[in-house]
Amino acid sequence: MRLIQYFGLPLALLSCISSANEGLNKQEVVSSLVNEIENSYVETDKIPGLTKSLRQLKDNPAFHGAVTQDELAALLSTELKKTDPHFSVQWRDPSGAVAQKKNESWFAKLARNNSGFNKVEILPGNVGYIDFWGFDNVTDDSKSTVTGVMKFVANADALLIDLRKNGGGSGEMVQLISSYFLKPETHLNSIYWRTTNTTREFHTIKEVAAKANLTIPLYVLTSKGTFSAAEEFAYNLKHLGRATLVGEVTKGGANPWQYYELGNGFRAGIPIAKAINPVTKSNWEGVGVKPDIVTTSEAAFNAAYKLALKDVAKVADNEYQLAQIKDKIDTL
Repeated sequence: MRLIQYFGLPLALLSCISSANEGLNKQEVVSSLVNEIENSYVETDKIPGLTKSLRQLKDNPAFHGAVTQDELAALLSTELKKTDPHFSVQWRDPSGAVAQKKNESWFAKLARNNSGFNKVEILPGNVGYIDFWGFDNVTDDSKSTVTGVMKFVANADALLIDLRKNGGGSGEMVQLISSYFLKPETHLNSIYWRTTNTTREFHTIKEVAAKANLTIPLYVLTSKGTFSAAEEFAYNLKHLGRATLVGEVTKGGANPWQYYELGNGFRAGIPIAKAINPVTKSNWEGVGVKPDIVTTSEAAFNAAYKLALKDVAKVADNEYQLAQIKDKIDTL
C-alpha cells in the first residue's frame, strides 16, 4: 500500500528516490548513533537506558516501517527526545540525487528578523513590554538592536519580558540582556562541557550601552514552549530573586548540543554540555522552569500586567497616573 504515494510521480524522480534509499542499513545507523552518544552525551547517567532503548528499536514495528532515510531520522529523533529535547537526527542526501530542502538556521533567521524582537512598547501605566522569540548571536548588529530596545523602556516603572514564544539561542545574548537588570559581575550560570571536561562561568558584563534598570519590577512571561536559552534567562533571574515568573512550566532543555556525523548522510545533534546554576547547583533539564505564579500561557500577560500596575501604583507621584492605573487594573 505504501506505493500509492508514488503514483503519478515522474519516473526520473522515482529513480532518484529508489537510488537514495538503496543500501539503507538501519542497524548501522543506530550503532553509529549509540557510539557517538556513549562518547559525547553529557548526561552520562542516562546513557545506559538511552542506548538500551535505541538497540531495542529493532523489535519495534515502527522501526521496520521506516523505509526511507527521512522516516528513520524522524523515528530516531522522536525516541531520543524522550530523554533530552535537544537531541535530533537529520538526513541529507550525500550524493545530491534527492534535492534537499534548505532549512534556514535559527541564527540566520534571527539575524534577518530584528534579532527576534517582535514588539517593544510602553503600556498604559508606564509599564514596559518586550516580546521576542529568540536569543540572537551577539554581534555588532544584535548589540545595537538590544541597545535600542533597552533605551526605549529605560524610563518605564515596571517591565514585562515575554518569552512565551521564545525558543532560545545564544547564552552570550542571555548574558548581555541580563546585564541590564543585574549588578556587574553577577554570576548567572556555568556550563560544563563533557568533551573537554571544563566549566565556563557566565557573569554579567561590566558596562551596558543603555541605562541599566537594577531595581525596576521585572516580570517574565513563560509557556510550555519556552525553551533552552530562554529557560536559562528565566531560571537565572528567578533564582537570583530578580524577576517574578508568570505563566506555564517551560519545556525543559538545559543542555547545549552539537552535530556529529553518523555516515551515509545522517547526522545527530547530541547534547554535550549542561548548565549548572550557582544558586541551585542544578538546572531545569527535563523538568522545566516553574513560574512563581502558575497560570495558562493565555492568561499570563494579564496576570503579570496587573501585578506590574500594582507595583507602579506604589510609586506613582500624581493623581492622574493613579487613576489611569486603577482604570487599567479594572479592565484586566
